Amino acid sequence: MIEMRSALLKDAAAIAQIHVSCWQDVYPFMPKEVHAARGYEFRLEQWTRTLEEQDPNQQILVIEDDGEIIGFTMVKENDDPAMPDARGELHAAYFLPRYRGHAIGIHALNRMIHFLWSRDLWPVCLWAFRDNPVREKYEKAGWTPVVHRDRDVAGVMIPEVGYTLSNEMAEIYLYMNDRLEDEADDTRLAPPPQNR
Repeated sequence: MIEMRSALLKDAAAIAQIHVSCWQDVYPFMPKEVHAARGYEFRLEQWTRTLEEQDPNQQILVIEDDGEIIGFTMVKENDDPAMPDARGELHAAYFLPRYRGHAIGIHALNRMIHFLWSRDLWPVCLWAFRDNPVREKYEKAGWTPVVHRDRDVAGVMIPEVGYTLSNEMAEIYLYMNDRLEDEADDTRLAPPPQNR
């Protein structure tokens, strides 16, 4: 049974392992030295520190299948000056290969959106490496590319694209519900209440 819950400090090792393996799977275009520099020890330290800080404006979820962590997501307050109009950021969403592209990712995205909206962290942004093939789905879901830049990752400049999502959520929720229907998931998701 698949469940989502808030991440705990004890989950840092599992999150780090998934982060490393997903980068290797999804980003084969990155040089080997980048993958070496972003290995397990680096990620374990990163996630241990992040989970210890308990920032109220960030949410880290782990997704479990019968108790095994199979993915994680993170949203947070935006602190990137390249996106001055975005208050929140969809920072990370990684799943083991057999769970990618399925309904669980849509349900996780819904939780991410609702959290950011509840914290008044909207409009929202996300970043994607330019050569990430998943990036083509973002514009179909209503994301608008607004920034193109090179990001320094372990001393290597990697091209990336920054996207924003407006307050109008009809397009992304239409996309999300269509995806759920394709997955034979009868759930119908609704955006957060827009009047506040």
